[in-house]
Amino acid sequence: MKSSRLLSILLRLQSRGLMTAQQLADEFEVSLRTIHRDIDQLSYAGVPVYAERGRNGGYRLMDGYQTRLTGLDADEARSLLLAGLGSALDDLGLLEAASQTELKIMASLSGSTRDQAILVSERFLLDPLGWYQKKTTAPFVPEVASAVWNERRLSIEYESWNGVVDRVVSPLAIVLKAGNWYLVALVETPRVYKIANVRSIKVLDETFLRPKTFDVSAFWHSWIADFERRLKSQPVALRVSSTGLRMLNELGFVSQSPVQIPKRKGWFSVNVHMEVGVKAVRDVLSLGSEAEVHEPAAFREDVIAEARRVIDLYVS
Repeated sequence: MKSSRLLSILLRLQSRGLMTAQQLADEFEVSLRTIHRDIDQLSYAGVPVYAERGRNGGYRLMDGYQTRLTGLDADEARSLLLAGLGSALDDLGLLEAASQTELKIMASLSGSTRDQAILVSERFLLDPLGWYQKKTTAPFVPEVASAVWNERRLSIEYESWNGVVDRVVSPLAIVLKAGNWYLVALVETPRVYKIANVRSIKVLDETFLRPKTFDVSAFWHSWIADFERRLKSQPVALRVSSTGLRMLNELGFVSQSPVQIPKRKGWFSVNVHMEVGVKAVRDVLSLGSEAEVHEPAAFREDVIAEARRVIDLYVS
């Protein structure tokens, strides 16, 4: 464990530059005393690490120093090749570079480790799209990615729900979710743009200072939770069969603690949150006779009215 931590400290200092003892202690969940001892061990081993004193001080490696680590074990090689995203890398314009990197890494591995890596690459495939979905065309992904890497501002023409808008944004990150590319960009506050809805784009000569405290993973998960909460704002009480419960989950509606309905074997009471409007009505009707709206009464009437319109369409 200690040797692994020493290696991790070395790699962090190499990739991030200056780091305080407190930052290192927080990341490895150890005491400051342990970090100071680890730094001493690195120095004794010949690693040119030194301390910068003062309020903004910390530890850093001597300029120009770079460790050469080529000994990946089997588990590391497996996990490395699991990171391949195939078409996603192609969208970013990085597929050729990634292929060359993979070849170089494979060439550096020992025979048995290389065999393990090849085995995983031959037996694991990542397909990020849902069933019955096709990949969304997003022609501006390489330009957006380049602006993200180089901290260049973008001028975009964007088609939102409220119409077409022009924006000058500071691109912070790019996200791939369920086969769709999204741009996280700063416009006073961080906002999310679906890249497929960008109608035109221009990479500006103007750069920007990326906020050091911005964490794309934390922001994205918070934004998703808030988006789903705002989108699915209507609480609905349903009575569903066991088949209907499975179908409901497949539609993406997470039901909390289904309750068995007395004297109605195989049926449950569930509470879910749905959108307001016709989309929710049609979602319920897609469950057919496996589900019934219990509350709210107004939504139940909307479902009944839509069902009657369907019947009239077929019997007229």
